[in-house]
Amino acid sequence: MKSLKKIEKIKLKSIFIFLISFVLTVFTAFALPVQSFFLPQIAEKFDFTYKQTEETYSLFSKDAVYIMDDWEFYWNELLISGNKKDYSPDLVVSLPSSWTTYQLNGKSLPNGGFATYRKIITRAPNEQNIIITLPNLPGAYRVFVDGKLVSSNCLLEGDIREVSLSNSVTHVNPVVLNYSEDNTYEVIIEVYCENSSGITVLPIIVDNAQYESYTTSLLVFRFFIIGIVAMFLISIVSISVVAFKDNRFFWLILLCITFLIRILISGNGYRLSNVFFFGLSYEVVITIIYATTFVIKLSLFMHIVRSLKFKISDNFMVLISGLFLVCTFIPQFMNEIIFDTANYMLLQAVSYILDVYLLIKISRAVAEKKRFSIPFLIATCILISSMIIDNYFINGYIHKNVEFVFPVAGIIFILLLLIIQIIRIGEAYVAEMKTAALTEELADVNMRLMLSQIKPHFLYNALNTIKYLIKKDPKTAEQVVVKFAKYLRANMDSLTQKTPLPVEKELDHVANYTDIEKHRFGDRLNVVYETDCKNFVILPLTIQPIVENAIKHGINQKPEGGTVTVRTYEDEEHFFVSVADDGVGYDVNVAPSDNDERSHVGINNIKIRLKEMLNATVDVDSKVGEGTKVLITIPKNDETRYEQC
Repeated sequence: MKSLKKIEKIKLKSIFIFLISFVLTVFTAFALPVQSFFLPQIAEKFDFTYKQTEETYSLFSKDAVYIMDDWEFYWNELLISGNKKDYSPDLVVSLPSSWTTYQLNGKSLPNGGFATYRKIITRAPNEQNIIITLPNLPGAYRVFVDGKLVSSNCLLEGDIREVSLSNSVTHVNPVVLNYSEDNTYEVIIEVYCENSSGITVLPIIVDNAQYESYTTSLLVFRFFIIGIVAMFLISIVSISVVAFKDNRFFWLILLCITFLIRILISGNGYRLSNVFFFGLSYEVVITIIYATTFVIKLSLFMHIVRSLKFKISDNFMVLISGLFLVCTFIPQFMNEIIFDTANYMLLQAVSYILDVYLLIKISRAVAEKKRFSIPFLIATCILISSMIIDNYFINGYIHKNVEFVFPVAGIIFILLLLIIQIIRIGEAYVAEMKTAALTEELADVNMRLMLSQIKPHFLYNALNTIKYLIKKDPKTAEQVVVKFAKYLRANMDSLTQKTPLPVEKELDHVANYTDIEKHRFGDRLNVVYETDCKNFVILPLTIQPIVENAIKHGINQKPEGGTVTVRTYEDEEHFFVSVADDGVGYDVNVAPSDNDERSHVGINNIKIRLKEMLNATVDVDSKVGEGTKVLITIPKNDETRYEQC
C-alpha cells in the first residue's frame, strides 16, 4: 500500500512539473510571434501612407521601422535592372507574404522566379543617412530609393537573374533623403528566387550608423558564442576519448556539432561563414537550417535518455529516429515543401511531438529526484523555445530582429551541460582516487577475509568428516572431497576477483560449504534456499561468511540444531539477499565477546566492501532465543543488474 501511494505521489508531482514546464515553454516560444502578429510594428506618428501633414520622423529614437501596408507587384519584371517604365502592376500585395498565395490569370504563382515590388512612401526621415534592407530573406534582392541602389545581398552589377545566389553578405549603400517638394520617395525592390517565393520578411528602414553598429555587435556576439561552443565540443571529444567510453557522449558531440553549424549559418552569422560553406546560396542554407532542427532535437533526446537512463522501448526509439530522418532528408529534394512557409512550419511542428514527450519524461525524472534532471529540464525548455522562435523569425512571422535569441539560449544551454559535465568529471576523478585507495584496502581485507574463512578448525573438521566417510561411505566421501576442493578454490579466486560476480556463483560457493557442514552436523542442520531472483551481481565471499556465522554462532549453539534460510528477491528499486537462522540469537545492543569478535569483524568487512563497491547496505536483526537475520540491500542500476543467458 505504501509503495502504491508513493507511485501515485510521484505521478501527480510529475504531471504538475510537466504542466509548469510546458506552459512556460509555450509562452516563451509563442509570445514574440503572437505579439508580432497582432501589434502594429510602425509607430502611429510615422505612417508611410499618411499625407495630411508635412511632419517628418527621426530614426534616432528607434532601431528600425518596418515598411508594411500594400505594395505594387510586377510579376516577371525588373523595373530598374530591365529599365522598364510605365508598366502597370499585376497585383497589389501586402508584406510580408509569399507570392504563391496569389493568382494571375486564374493560376497560382509558383515557387521560384523574379518580380518587382514598388511603393511610394511619405514623411520618411529627411537628412539622415538611411538604408532600406530585408534581413534574412532567402532569395536575392536589390533595394532602390528614387532609382539609387541602397542595399543588396547579391552582386552589385548585372541582371539580378544572372548573379550568383551566394547572397549571404548584404552590400549597403546608404542614401541621404533630402527634402523634396511633396516629401515622397519611390522604393523599388527587385527579387529573384530559385526556390523561395518573394518577400516573406518585412522591409525595414533604419539609420545606417545604427544598423552597422547593431549588426556588427550581433556578429561579434554570435562568433563569441561559436568559440565557446567549439571549446566545449573539443573538451567533450577529449573527455570521451580519454576518460569515458559512453555512447551518450556520441549524441552530445553530434548535438554540439549540429548546434555549431546552425549558429554559423543562420541569420547574420552567414555573412562571414559563407566562405567556409563554399558560398552556398542562402536558399540552400535555409534547407540545412531546417534539417538541423531535427538533428539537434534527436541528439538531445538520445543524450538525455542515456544520461537519465530512461526506460524506452527499442521500437519507439527506432520509430522516432526514422521519422526524424525522413523529416530531415526527404524535404531536401522537395523544395516546394520547404519554401512554402505554411508547409515549412507544419513540418517543423512534427518535432514538437518529441518535445512534449521529452518534457513528460524529464518531468517524471525530476519527480523521482533523479540526478541532474532539473538542469536537463531547464536546458530542454530553453532550447525548445529558442528553436521555435528562430524558426518563426526565419519565416518572417516575427518582424522584430530576434536572431540573437537562439545564440543566447545556446550559450545558456551549453553552460548547463558544461556544469553537468564538470560535476561528473570531478566525481569521476574523486571516485578514481577513492577507488585506488580502496583497492589497496580491499586487497588487504580480502586477504584477511580469505584467511579467516580457511580456519584451521574448519579444515580439521572437514578432513575428519572425509576420513570418517571414507570408511563408512567412500562414494559420498569422494563427493565431499570435490565440494571441499571447490570451496578452497573459490576462496583462493576471491583474492584476484576485483569486480562483482553473478549471485548464482556465490550461491554455488555457499552450497559447497553447507553440504560439507551438513555431513558433519547431520540432522541438526537444515539449509533452505529460496533463490528464484538471480539477475544481479554481488561481491565474492559475502553470503558464505554470513551463512557460516549463522551455523557456527546460531545453529551450533542450539542442542537440537536448526534451519538456515537463504533468500534472494527484489522490488522495483532494490535486490535483496537475506540469511536467517532460528538459532540461539544474541542481543545486538551488547558488545561482542572475545569469542565472537572475529565474526563481527567479518561482518564489518562485508559491510565496507558492499557499501564501497555496490552502494549496498547490510542490516542485522537478532533476538535472544529466536535467531538472527542478516539482510543485504542492493540498489538497482546498470552496475548491479545481471542478465542471465
